[in-house]
Amino acid sequence: MALGITQILIGILEISFGLMLVIVESSPTFRDVEGHILIPYWMAILYIISGSLSVASAKDPKVPLVKGMLGMNVVSSMGAGTAIVLLCISLSHPRFYYGCHSYNHRDVPPDICQEYVTVPQNLMYAISAFLLAITVLEFLISITSAAFGCATVCKISYSETTVVIFQQTDEGIIPASALSRQMNEAVEA
Repeated sequence: MALGITQILIGILEISFGLMLVIVESSPTFRDVEGHILIPYWMAILYIISGSLSVASAKDPKVPLVKGMLGMNVVSSMGAGTAIVLLCISLSHPRFYYGCHSYNHRDVPPDICQEYVTVPQNLMYAISAFLLAITVLEFLISITSAAFGCATVCKISYSETTVVIFQQTDEGIIPASALSRQMNEAVEA
């Protein structure tokens, strides 16, 4: 259940930091708005759905619910893997390194350029790095939840058989379990 709650919280974090990315990228100095700002929204939806299914299946572990949780966590882990690749590409983009030295900002005074270009770019870089970190965490959580779901489905599908062995002894032969009792009584006497 804790993994599901963590997935839901990561989904909420993704939405809130995605909103911050949109606010930073909507400043008038940014001319290159990329599609990576949509990553937090569709990933957050996947995380919240898979987290909700994980919590529901932890409370009531019925086979169809566990299979749904398993499938959603597999989809969530594939989406998180894709998002990791896209966020790594986004973080390696040169726009974070040009700053005020870019051709677009040559005519702007350095103090204004610092305020309107460098600070938002650094903020965007930090938010993207944080999103990458929690996406890696979500990737690991969804794989773990999928593994637990798979183990649960396999456990329900194949019933376990308990084998109990009763040892029948002839009269006069002392069972092995009684030997230790007799030895303890002999030592105490």
